[in-house]
Amino acid sequence: MTLALPARPTLWLVLVAAVAVAMGAVVAVAPLIAVAAVAGCAVLALAFVAPVFHLSLLLAVTLIVPFEILNAYSFGGSNSAGLLISDVLLLTGLLRAGLVLTRADLDRRLLLCGLLVGVLVAVWTLQSVRGVLAGASVSDTGFELRGLLGWSTLIIAMPIVADPRARARLLAGFVVSGLLLGLWGLVQYFGNIPFDGVGHYGVRESVAFTSGARQIQGGLFGFPVACLLALAALASGAKLSGRMRMLLIAVAVANGLSLLFTFQRTFWLATAAGFCLLILRGASTQRVKSVMVLAAVCTVGVPLLAVASPNVLGDAKTRLLSVSRYASDNSLRARVVESREAIIKIEERPFVGWGLGDEVRWGMPWLDVLPKDQAFLHNGYLWTAWKLGLPATALLIALILWAMLARGPRGMDPLDAGIRHGAQATLLAMLAIGLTFPTFRVLVVTPTLGVLLAFCLMSRHTTKATDAAP
Repeated sequence: MTLALPARPTLWLVLVAAVAVAMGAVVAVAPLIAVAAVAGCAVLALAFVAPVFHLSLLLAVTLIVPFEILNAYSFGGSNSAGLLISDVLLLTGLLRAGLVLTRADLDRRLLLCGLLVGVLVAVWTLQSVRGVLAGASVSDTGFELRGLLGWSTLIIAMPIVADPRARARLLAGFVVSGLLLGLWGLVQYFGNIPFDGVGHYGVRESVAFTSGARQIQGGLFGFPVACLLALAALASGAKLSGRMRMLLIAVAVANGLSLLFTFQRTFWLATAAGFCLLILRGASTQRVKSVMVLAAVCTVGVPLLAVASPNVLGDAKTRLLSVSRYASDNSLRARVVESREAIIKIEERPFVGWGLGDEVRWGMPWLDVLPKDQAFLHNGYLWTAWKLGLPATALLIALILWAMLARGPRGMDPLDAGIRHGAQATLLAMLAIGLTFPTFRVLVVTPTLGVLLAFCLMSRHTTKATDAAP
């Protein structure tokens, strides 16, 4: 291959010189801006040169790195108002995906996916503008918008998932991220990392209905995802190397233990529901393998647990059975009170919502907690209906349900089929968790869920023109 000069080399030399002079001036006046510009160009180049690694990096950053650390190194502001590295990764990934998809021969399913996500992104952006114009906190609005935009990784993942080589490397990235996530959970628990006060990472002390157990906060939403996907891959019937099989068992054990240490009953039950769906969706041989895999993981994990933390299983049993004691459960009572206030607002504006960043005022008089305005709401369905309106909420839920029920391409590789079943089981678990936690707008998991949507909605006819794998 030979390199040729542009048709007008003088013009190009002038442009390059002008850019160099401008960059030099920026460095002299505002060096931080120059550094940010160079870093942004590097991330943009990474999106085109190594798109699979770029997407894997986005998932790892959002799953594992606490928001406080991301926010500490944001550009152009702080307290959720700045530009985070995750934002740069998302935006550059979307730019690259847009250019690739315009050159691809897409079928109706992928076109409809892109259309739905585009409509949702437009609605979320408009609702963020509405919220700020109505006087909502820019910090709260930016935090909520950032979490919602994580779903748009569906667009980034579409050309990657359509390419078999890129898809295989993306799954390897999932294994690495899953293992790091599980280890991060164990480090928090056994290292007794102090709770940060807002739930982004650390260990919270004194869980109700236990003998004083501690619960993990960091990575909370990612543990069910990693568990279900690892179990799905192990039970898929695919020919895995011994090393990969051991890595997947390590992912399942580490994240399973971390999930246990969260002491969140909703997460336990939702993960169990996802595993049941995983068994039902698989063939008869896969069902047997799923049970055998779960038994093997428990065989490895339970003895480790008994040695490292002997009281956990007893506390977990007491905590799970406490579901029947809802009358004396302060956390459940608080959720009922805050949900009631949100429903009042939904009834006032059922179609257009109140905009991102809006707040409801409620308190807990039975605990002498005075009422205060809060943008947070535990019930994910009520949160989306309150902030975005019922039509936008229905559109997002419909997209998730479509992905859960969609059929995959014929003649799929066993591993790909297993991952699809695991992705659908994960989406079911997240829908269940959404009843008591706002899963639809949590940045730690929405980018990963967007990628899982791409796996579930994989075209039944492979696209003809993608360059996902360099």
